[in-house]
Amino acid sequence: MTGFQLYAAVAIVAVLVAMPIHYVLFARRQPHPGLGERHVKRYNVWERLVHLALLASFIVLAWTGFSASIGWGGPMHGYLLMIHTTSGAVFAVTVGIMFLTWAADHAFTKCDLQWIRDGGCLATKELPAGRFSAGDKMYFWLAGLLTLVALLSMLLSMIPVLGTGGQLLMYNVHRWSTLVLVLATLWHAYVTLAKPGALTAILTGRVSAAWVKRFHPLWGAGHDATGRK
Repeated sequence: MTGFQLYAAVAIVAVLVAMPIHYVLFARRQPHPGLGERHVKRYNVWERLVHLALLASFIVLAWTGFSASIGWGGPMHGYLLMIHTTSGAVFAVTVGIMFLTWAADHAFTKCDLQWIRDGGCLATKELPAGRFSAGDKMYFWLAGLLTLVALLSMLLSMIPVLGTGGQLLMYNVHRWSTLVLVLATLWHAYVTLAKPGALTAILTGRVSAAWVKRFHPLWGAGHDATGRK
């Protein structure tokens, strides 16, 4: 087993183990809203389609990439490489669309600093948050940066302009950047779905007024019960 295989396997297992521990110690102890009627529109159809495209292409990328780098520890080839490369192009384009769709909503504000000071995902009380929390915003920008690094390193590893040593370096940069992206995405998915009603919001685009008041009070303050400003 190579060093990367060992580190990647340990890191992924560590994140998976941390999820139930966090849920028992923190998420389960947080005040949860009643379900209520879901009148507030959180995501429109376009946003849900973008999220679905991101999720689908990311899962294919993670599966094909890590089945190679962790499974047998070498570069991909054949159909696996073709699927990975095609999914990578889809994911890169979708990430660009993601930025056009949500960048404004992920701009940092003063309330985000308060969210961090109050403990973030380790807090057991209500935290100040707009449409997206400081945790969501940190993941958003980190994922964008890591995607850019992964894309550029992949392209540079495929052309001989940097020489054999440079290609190997870019290959390693690609592996490590995608590992961090997978770990961050696993945690992001967990903290998102740990909120009661979050999965329904992703699927239907709607949440209850109580849900908004509990998890995104500063965003909810500018909306009425139907989600209109």
